[in-house]
Amino acid sequence: MAQTQLILVGGFLGTGKTTLIQRAAQLLQQRGLRVGLVTNDQAGDIVDTALAQTNQLPVVEVSGGCFCCRFGDLQVAIAHLQRTIAPDVILAEPVGSCTDLAATVIRPLRTFHADTLQIAPLTILLDPQRDLQGFVAAVHYLHQRQLAEAELIVVTKADTLAPLALTAQQQVLQQRYPDRPILAVSAHDDASIVRWLDVVLTGVAVPRALDIDYVRYAEAEAALGWLNATVRLTATRPFLIDSWLTGALYLFDQALLAEGAAIAHLKMHAQTAETSAKVSVTGTGYPPSWDVVPRQIPTTTADVIINARVGVAPAVLTAALQQIVTNSPSYVTVTIVTHACFQPAPPQPTFRMTTEEIL
Repeated sequence: MAQTQLILVGGFLGTGKTTLIQRAAQLLQQRGLRVGLVTNDQAGDIVDTALAQTNQLPVVEVSGGCFCCRFGDLQVAIAHLQRTIAPDVILAEPVGSCTDLAATVIRPLRTFHADTLQIAPLTILLDPQRDLQGFVAAVHYLHQRQLAEAELIVVTKADTLAPLALTAQQQVLQQRYPDRPILAVSAHDDASIVRWLDVVLTGVAVPRALDIDYVRYAEAEAALGWLNATVRLTATRPFLIDSWLTGALYLFDQALLAEGAAIAHLKMHAQTAETSAKVSVTGTGYPPSWDVVPRQIPTTTADVIINARVGVAPAVLTAALQQIVTNSPSYVTVTIVTHACFQPAPPQPTFRMTTEEIL
């Protein structure tokens, strides 16, 4: 079997991993390459998977835990893509609260699959305007550890900064991490994504040793409430799905704002018979960002996936979800189909290899 290039893209929740990966996959397909995706989450009903399907990208999801804790499932996902589409490239997105990827994912994959996988340098994304105020100190620690093990740091959403501010941000990062490349990308600038692809596709992972306190790591994950839900909308008269999504995001955001809760990421994917949509916010009070803008075709039914990662107790997220059910327009009935709400358990990696090992 020919080797598949595996590109792992990590970074904190809301940094733009999904947007970058899925646009990169489309650009690689335009080069005539076969591309597969692996999505990852602590629970099922993943917006990222639904978005990949909307974009007609081959995708397999690993749910129920991070890649490190579901390493066997990650192996199965990669093998499935290799068997079904023989990909030249696989783009994989670990959970945004995950770190220590070199020891728990990259080295094990190199140990067991050196003949079939060539692993690119580990990319970690950084949102230049991410404000971690409102999160406990352990979340700041997690964010720092993610950057510390990067082989390549990519500043995302570059179009949201003035050129001088972006340059200053890159200079600060270069001083802090002098031995690694610092790039900038924007989802609205294909040339910047191509520059990143050119770097990772010509490089090979050289995993960094990461000094990490798993007690603080577990504390950071436990500080985040996790909500994965699906709801079904049925209406007595036609409505526009983008209007409903905008209203639902507002209701959810206001419920969390009342609790003083800090949003790491809140995203929704909607599917109607006529169109689809994907929208997200990456902070309390932030404006929505649309990855998929729906066509303006009224509908009376829709299925919506809701994923929220917030620095708050799970019960608060359930109450916020109920606000959407209760306060949607009177002509739209919202039925909760699935609902998982929890705090992630402490990470328990299947393997943790601090050096290259032969098992």
